[in-house]
Amino acid sequence: MTIIDRFSHLIFNIYEAFTVALYIKEKDNLRCISSVTFSHSFDKGRLLSIEGTLPGWVIKHNQSLIIPNFDKDESTLGYYSGNEDIKSFMGYPMGTEGVIVVDSKKKWVFTDKEKKILSGFAQAISEELEKEKRFSEAEEKMDELINEKRVFTLFNYLLSSQVTVRDILTEALHISGADFCFIGIEHNGNLVIHDIAGIPEEEYINKRCRANSCISSMVLEGGRELLLPYNSGFFKEKPMFFSEESVRARQFFGFPLVMDDVTFGVAGFVSVSDSHLSDKSIGILRNIAMFLSMYYSSLWAKREYDKIKNIDPVTGSMHFSTFIRLLEDGVKKGEKLCILSIRLKFLEEYNRRMGIEPTDRLLKKVSHIIRQCTGGNALITRKSGGHFYVLLDIKERTGARNILNFLNRIVYKNISEDKDLDIKDVIDSGLSYYPEDSNNIWGLIERADRMKIS
Repeated sequence: MTIIDRFSHLIFNIYEAFTVALYIKEKDNLRCISSVTFSHSFDKGRLLSIEGTLPGWVIKHNQSLIIPNFDKDESTLGYYSGNEDIKSFMGYPMGTEGVIVVDSKKKWVFTDKEKKILSGFAQAISEELEKEKRFSEAEEKMDELINEKRVFTLFNYLLSSQVTVRDILTEALHISGADFCFIGIEHNGNLVIHDIAGIPEEEYINKRCRANSCISSMVLEGGRELLLPYNSGFFKEKPMFFSEESVRARQFFGFPLVMDDVTFGVAGFVSVSDSHLSDKSIGILRNIAMFLSMYYSSLWAKREYDKIKNIDPVTGSMHFSTFIRLLEDGVKKGEKLCILSIRLKFLEEYNRRMGIEPTDRLLKKVSHIIRQCTGGNALITRKSGGHFYVLLDIKERTGARNILNFLNRIVYKNISEDKDLDIKDVIDSGLSYYPEDSNNIWGLIERADRMKIS
């Protein structure tokens, strides 16, 4: 029994009452938090309207009320479902937040003396309610801090690849009270489901949600969070994801994933059952979306960096060190390989005459020609200046020689079209094979440089 219930029993015994009930205000209604009664028709779970009931009058006017000879319709009491033949009523406000009601089947039992005694109870109960409120807020804050700490710990593990985004979403399910949650990422103007937890993923992962046609994409389109209440009319107008889907959403919290002020995705939390999403979880869900934004941003930045650091910025071919590592891997695996060596003999002179930018454009053009001649599976690098190497998996020498001969003609044709150039001897080219010409990578490269193809 709580302290509030003990107060109710004490008041009940002192006044020899038929019913004692304590109500607190919730928006436009009163909710019973404690009661003691002899009645079988007392409905503790019923919300009392402030308008049209005697308890509501007390809290609305913040005044005590005594009716020693009760002759009104008992429906004005609000808390009985049947007739109880009540003869006396007394109500006392607990500030503007609550009310104590006491009734009796005897007339003339409540006087100013009883009202004065009840005022002392009202003060004591108000203080206790305030203590409970502060204690409840402290508990909620503690739970929030514990949840945040657990989530932040998971994000630390996520950055070190010890957990996955799915683990983060699973934790968010418990915090939000959602039945399932998901991550959607923008792709070509639409939303694509990237991760999901709480329901089987087969129906959703990598599926496209068309723009302007579903609720999940509304966050992406609006660029701000969307908090739809339980059974919102939006759920009748639009599906959660697709026009035909197995889930029927009842409540939705959606938070944008943002990078450089651009919304690139959404973290969504959905209820499909009678359970409501927790309004108290909105703050931490917002933080989860923020951390996921930073996680995906850093992930994509790392991927782009990994691409850039292995690419020659002038030609778009791979760095020579990366080329050597891949060549070394092929040799270790015992694969049959072919290396082409292609060097622009005139580049130094061209650079002096034309300058850096025209030279870079020329190198980019030659790299493109090499790519067209050798195919998409060939690995191309530029060691320095105008010296290129190509790694092929062609098994026959004639195939590699044909490529080099064709490449010589194409490069010469393109270079000779430049009227500023008067160059006859355009390129040196050669080739080598593993394992016929050498059993190590540097031997292969040196052999390719020496084995000239006219």
